[in-house]
Amino acid sequence: MGTVAQGLTYTDAVKLLGGSGPLMKAADNLLGGVLAVATAGGSEAAVSLFDAKTEAIRLGHLVAEKITDVVRDQGRYNRTRRLHAAHGVLVVSSFFVSLDDCLQTAGLANPDFTRDDQLRFLAAARADGSWPARLLDAGIPAPGPDRTGDRLLADLAVWYADRGRHMAGHLTGLAAWDTADDRARRAVAALLAERLPQLAADHYEDTVRRLVQDVPEFGIWLARFESRAVSRGLEGLETALLKATSHRDPARHRAALARIYRAELGEPILGGDADDLTVPSLAAAYLDPRFRVMPGGPGLRPADEDWWNGADARTDFDTFLATYLTTPQAAVVPLVLLGQPGGGKSSLTRILAARLPAADYLVVRVALREVRAEASIQDQIEQALRGAIGETVAWAELAGSADAAMPVILLDGLDELLQATGVHQSDYLERVAAFQQREARLGRPAAVIVTSRVAVADRARVPAGGLVVRLEPFDEPQVDRWLEFWNTANARYWAGTGRRPLTREVVLRFPDLATQPLLLLMLALYDAGANGLQDAEDFGTGELYERLLHDFAEREVRRVHGTHLPEHERRAQVDEELLRLSVVAFAMFHRLRLWATTAELDADLTGLGLRPSGVPRTEGFQRAFSAGEEMVGRFFFIQRTQAVQDDQTRQTYEFLHATFGEYLVARLVVQAVREGVALSRARTVRLGATEDDTLLQSLLGFTPLCARSTVVPFLRRMLTPDSRDWLLEKLRVAVTRPTHTQGTYQPVDKRIDHWMATYSFNLMLLTLACGGQVRASDLYLHARDPASWLRDTALQWRAAVPGGMLLDGFVPIHVTRTWAGDERRDLILEFTDEPTAAAVDPRWSNQFGPSWKFSGTGVADSFSTDFPLVPALAMMDLSGAFSDDVLRHAADPILSGWGWPAMATFVEHEPGELESVAATLVRLLLMDRSEGADLEALVVAHRRAAHALRVWNADVGVLAARARCHLIFRQTLEADSVRLPAVEVEGILRALG
Repeated sequence: MGTVAQGLTYTDAVKLLGGSGPLMKAADNLLGGVLAVATAGGSEAAVSLFDAKTEAIRLGHLVAEKITDVVRDQGRYNRTRRLHAAHGVLVVSSFFVSLDDCLQTAGLANPDFTRDDQLRFLAAARADGSWPARLLDAGIPAPGPDRTGDRLLADLAVWYADRGRHMAGHLTGLAAWDTADDRARRAVAALLAERLPQLAADHYEDTVRRLVQDVPEFGIWLARFESRAVSRGLEGLETALLKATSHRDPARHRAALARIYRAELGEPILGGDADDLTVPSLAAAYLDPRFRVMPGGPGLRPADEDWWNGADARTDFDTFLATYLTTPQAAVVPLVLLGQPGGGKSSLTRILAARLPAADYLVVRVALREVRAEASIQDQIEQALRGAIGETVAWAELAGSADAAMPVILLDGLDELLQATGVHQSDYLERVAAFQQREARLGRPAAVIVTSRVAVADRARVPAGGLVVRLEPFDEPQVDRWLEFWNTANARYWAGTGRRPLTREVVLRFPDLATQPLLLLMLALYDAGANGLQDAEDFGTGELYERLLHDFAEREVRRVHGTHLPEHERRAQVDEELLRLSVVAFAMFHRLRLWATTAELDADLTGLGLRPSGVPRTEGFQRAFSAGEEMVGRFFFIQRTQAVQDDQTRQTYEFLHATFGEYLVARLVVQAVREGVALSRARTVRLGATEDDTLLQSLLGFTPLCARSTVVPFLRRMLTPDSRDWLLEKLRVAVTRPTHTQGTYQPVDKRIDHWMATYSFNLMLLTLACGGQVRASDLYLHARDPASWLRDTALQWRAAVPGGMLLDGFVPIHVTRTWAGDERRDLILEFTDEPTAAAVDPRWSNQFGPSWKFSGTGVADSFSTDFPLVPALAMMDLSGAFSDDVLRHAADPILSGWGWPAMATFVEHEPGELESVAATLVRLLLMDRSEGADLEALVVAHRRAAHALRVWNADVGVLAARARCHLIFRQTLEADSVRLPAVEVEGILRALG
C-alpha cells in the first residue's frame, strides 16, 4: 500500500536537511562522493564505498545529535518535512553503521582496493540496481498514517534485507578478497545477507527510541506514546500532539476559532428534552472508532463492502490521525472519511476541531450543509469562518497570519452537498486537491479532511495518493463500554424510577442498530422510558420498529394535543402520525433515494389528501414538518440535511437507518391490503360490489417493491395467507384487464404502460409474500397457452422495471416450467430460500407437449429452416438487457464458428430427452480431461456428439454449418484419441457413419 509520504529518497532527505555548519558539510561530502561514484568516467575519480560509508555514518550521527537544532523555530509543516527527512537519513545511517560492524567482525573493515576493483566498482555503479542507485534513488520506508509502527518496522526489515543481499553480491566479488577461500567468501555473504538486516533494524529502533524525548513525532510514528486503553473524544490525539507543541500563542482569529470549537466538547450529544435522564456530553459519549484505511486512486469502490476486505480493522485512531497530521502527505491530497448515518462523522469533525492544539494548527470546520454548494472551496471556507466567529475574514489573510501553525480544513458532509442540491459534484475532491496544491505553492500548505456517507462515496472521485478511511460499527467491547458509561451516568435515574439499566444482551439482539453510535443512543433512550426493550420476550426487527415508531408517534401526539385526548382519538391521531411517516418513507422510496426534499414531501402528502398535524399551514408543509422535527429531535428517526444553493436553503430529510423507511413502506402496503380485504368482504355481503383498491394502486404503480432489499422480507413476515385470494384476484385483473386510476398523487413521472406493469409486478410480489404459488394458469384461466401470456406480461415487467431491480426481485423466486394438462404450457412462481435455475427443456420451449413423439429420424431440424436469428439478435440489441448481452457474448463464438443451425437443431438421445447439436458439442468440449478424469464420461460425450451429427440431415442451405461442426468434432476426437481406448475411438467413428 503506497502513499505519497513513502516516496522520499535519500538524496531528497539529505538535500532537505541542508543549511549551514557541519550538517551541511557532511551532506555535501556524502552527496558529492556518492554522486561521483555514480557518474564518474574513470577510476581516478572513484571514491570507495568505504568513504561513502564513513560520510553516511557521520551524517547520521550529526542528525541524531543536532535534530533539535534542525527543527528549532520551524513551523508545523516545515518541522514535519525536516523530521521526515531526518528519519530517512537515520534509516540509511543505521544500515551503514551495521555494515561497518559486520565488516569489522569479518576482518574486512578497510581492504586495499586495486585498480581492477575500482574499475569493477565504477562499472557496477553505472549499472541499474547498483548500490549508489539503490541508495540515492530508492524510496525509503517512511512513516505514514496507513503504516502502523509495527508495519513500518517490518517494512524496514525487508528494506534492510534487500540492501544487505545486494551489498553482499558487490563486496564478495572484489579482487581485494581474492586470497580468501570460498568458505570465507560464503561466511561474508551470509553475514551481510542475514545478520546485517537485523543489526540495522535494531540500531534504527535504538536510535529512534533515544530521540523520542526530544522528538515526540518519532514516538507518534512508531506508536511509542502512551495511548489510553479506552480512548474517548480523541483525548489520545490531543495528548500526543501537545508533546510536540510549539507553545506559541495563537493570533486573534485563530484563538477565537479554538474557543468556539473547544466549547462544543461539553455540549450534550443530543439536544431536546430528555426528561430526567443524563445525556452525555460530546467528549464523554464519543468512543474513538475502529476503522479501515485504503489508498485512493483508480478502481476505488468505497460503497462496495467487499472492496474493504483488503484492509484490516484498526483500533489506533488517535495514532492514525496524529501520524497523518505530522507527515507531509497531509498537505498533498484530502483525507476522505466515510461512515454510515449515525456513525459519528460530524461528531468526529467537531471533536477534532476542538482537540488540535491552537498553537500548531489553524482549524476551520466547514459544515457543507451551511455554505453555498456552487461556491469555490475558498469561498466555502470563508463562509464557515463568518458563521463561526461572526466576522468576515479573508482566507488568504487568515492563513498568512497563521505564523507557524498548519491550516487544517474539515469539510463535513459532502453527501449533503450531493443529495440536497442534486448538483453533480464528482470532481469536488479533485478541486480540494487543487486547492491544496495552490496553497502549498503559496507557502500555506494545508491538510484537508472531507467526510461523507459511504453510500454516496462512489459519486466523487478520490485523487490518487490520498487515503480513504471508513469508520467501522461498534464491536461488542465498544458496546459494553458505551453501556457502562450510560448506565453509570444514569444510576440515579435507575434508582429513582425503579427501571433497570440496559444490558449488552438486549441491544445486541438488534446489531444493525446497536453498532451505530447514535442509533445505540436511540435504543437506550427508548428503553429508559419503560424498559420496553428488556420486557419484550421475543420480537424481531419489524416488531422493534413498530414499537419505536409507535412510541415516537405517541410522544408527538402528546406534544401537540396534550394528555387529555380520549383514548379512541389518541389512537386515531397516532395512526395518522404513522401514516404521515409512511408517506415520508414512500417519498424517498419512489424517488429511489434515501432522502426527500421539503417540497416533495408537501406535494406527496397533499396528493394523498393528508394535512400537517397540529401546526397552522403557513408555508405549505414545510413548517408542519419542522414542528415534527422537534419531536424527532429526541428519537431522531429522521435527520435533516441541507445545503445552500443559489442563496436558498434546500433541505432534505433522511431516516437515520434506511430500514426505518423500508419498514414504513411495507407497513403502509400491508395496511392497504388488509383494508382492501376487509372492504371486499363487507361489500360482498352487504353491497355485492367490488372492493376499492385505490390506495394500493396509488402506492404500487411507481416503484417496484424490490427496489430496497428489506421491503419484501418485511412484507413476507407481515402478510398472512388470508390475503392471498384477494391479491390473486387483483393480480388477475391487473394482467388481463389493466386499468390506471389517475390521481393527484404523482411522486414521479411514469408512463401509463410502465405504471400498469409496475403495479402488476408488485401485486405478484405481494401474492407470493402471502405464501404459496402463482401459476400462469390461475391468472389466464381460458388461455390456450398460459405460459405465453405470462411471458408477455414478464416482458412488460422487464420494460417497466430497471434491469438491476428486476433481477433483485427474482433472487428469491423460483420459476418452474410445467404443463397444465397435455397441451397447455404453464409457469409456476414461488418464493424459496434456495432458488436454483432449472435446465432448459427444449420440448417445453418448442411447445412439444408431454404426449408428443419424435419422428423416426430422432431429429427435429425444422426449426433451423426458418429460425429468425438475425431479427432475434436485432431485438436483443434494441432491448439492451445486460443479462441478454452477457449470455449472447458467451454464445457469439458458437454463432460465428458453427452457425445458428447447430443451435436450432434438436436431437433425441433418449426417449423424451432433447438436446441441440450445439449444446452437445459444447458439453464435449468442456469435459474434464485432467489426470484421473472419468474416461467413460468422455466416451459417452463423444458418442452423443457422433450420434447428433449422424442424424442431422442438413439441407443445402446449412451444409456449411454442418461441415464446420463435423470438423470441430473430428479435431476434438483426434486430440482425445491419445487417452481413449482404440476400440472406443473406432466405435465412435462407426457411430458417426
